[in-house]
Amino acid sequence: MPAHRNRKLPIVALVGRANVGKSTLWNRMTETGRAIVSSKPHTTRDRNYGRILWRGQYIEAVDTGGLDVGSGDAIARGMIEQVELALKDADIVLFLIDSRDGVMPQDEAAAKTLKHLKKPVLVVANKQEDIKYYGDAFSQEILALGFGNAIPCSASTGRGVGDLLDRVYVELEKKNKPPVPADDVNELKLVVMGRANVGKSSIVNAILGEERVITSPIAHTTREPVDTHFVWKDQPVTLIDTAGMRKRSHLEKGVETESLERNREALRKADIAILVLDATEDARRQDKHLAGLMEDETKGLILVANKWDLVKDKKESSTREYEAEIRSSFPFLKWAPIIFVSAKDKLRTDKILDLAFTIREERRRQIAYNALQKLLKTVVAKKKPLAELGNYSPYIHDVAQVGIEPPTFVITIKGGKQTVHINWVRYFEARLRDKFGYVGTPIVVKVEHAAMPQIQQQEAEHGGKKRPQRRKRPIGRKGLY
Repeated sequence: MPAHRNRKLPIVALVGRANVGKSTLWNRMTETGRAIVSSKPHTTRDRNYGRILWRGQYIEAVDTGGLDVGSGDAIARGMIEQVELALKDADIVLFLIDSRDGVMPQDEAAAKTLKHLKKPVLVVANKQEDIKYYGDAFSQEILALGFGNAIPCSASTGRGVGDLLDRVYVELEKKNKPPVPADDVNELKLVVMGRANVGKSSIVNAILGEERVITSPIAHTTREPVDTHFVWKDQPVTLIDTAGMRKRSHLEKGVETESLERNREALRKADIAILVLDATEDARRQDKHLAGLMEDETKGLILVANKWDLVKDKKESSTREYEAEIRSSFPFLKWAPIIFVSAKDKLRTDKILDLAFTIREERRRQIAYNALQKLLKTVVAKKKPLAELGNYSPYIHDVAQVGIEPPTFVITIKGGKQTVHINWVRYFEARLRDKFGYVGTPIVVKVEHAAMPQIQQQEAEHGGKKRPQRRKRPIGRKGLY
């Protein structure tokens, strides 16, 4: 079943020539800071979608690259296509100009293109940090663009942004595309991560059935997390493509370093991570670093072996052999499922979303207290818990689930000084998975201590028997023991 755009939310596109402040305004309105802001032209390359919450209602904003990119290499052509797709998708267009520079020839050329859209276009005179220059928004050169007076604002300081959003909401009501109340938005957030050129953007495009993000053989074509909101089998989803991760020693200062910091932030906000691997190569150190990062964030996880179509001399056992190699490289991720795909041929890419929704349900599962006690009794009978120090067996009182996303359990041990060996805790976690599943999600098992009367604690330390009392010697003639 193909994915499709979530047209429930009205869309506002931010367009204009390079360095007029589109990404700064997008960051301000979405309150994310996710789009990279740089003085270097054309830092933004893909469409970047984000939610705007204003007056308790949501709309969707899309940031774009500069309209003045021209033609050239594959990346430049891809940027032009991305802007065209954003304009086609939008309900309202925000046409940004730099009020300090005035109307430039590139702005006039862009205005001619926008006039053919037959969509509402609001001119935004950005970089109005000083209120005394607000009159520039009503100049003759701006009126000559053909869209009426501009709306003055300063994306960097936030001045006038509220008035701009008020105007946007009024225009959407006129178009019968009203904003959506915040309570009606609930979606699965997926982040796609991996090192450079493993095919992350190609997988995103294959899932969506469109050229959502620019792809090229040039490493780090994607520079910032790119959000796409869509519907999959009547369920809302946000899919986030990220820049390729590589060693810090190989990073260039500035834009690329900032890209990686945004990747980490995208991971923290996601529900489930998709780690893309190159099936034609062995796992590298950076793959392992990313896997460890995902484990630390306790997110749901899917391992995707891409480029399966390029693996030579495949046979029936090839998938088992590759999976065994991956499991040995990532022994701490035995619970993460592996899917073998080809983004180029769209082979099994549709299975990724089905599995993601299954994992979300697993992360939300709650196990009844009685069922956990039965499991605990069985586990203790098979493998007696041992303390980290000493030979005695700690007295485990009970186990209970105390949280979801990720599933979190607490084992209670009687006695403030009692401890249980970490290997037994891991053994218990494995039995939890055997019994209840929890595919694709980490499980958090904690140990807490409860006070125990001294006599009862002594009995626990001696295998449930009373501590032997010291025999009194018979009283002698002098009345001594």
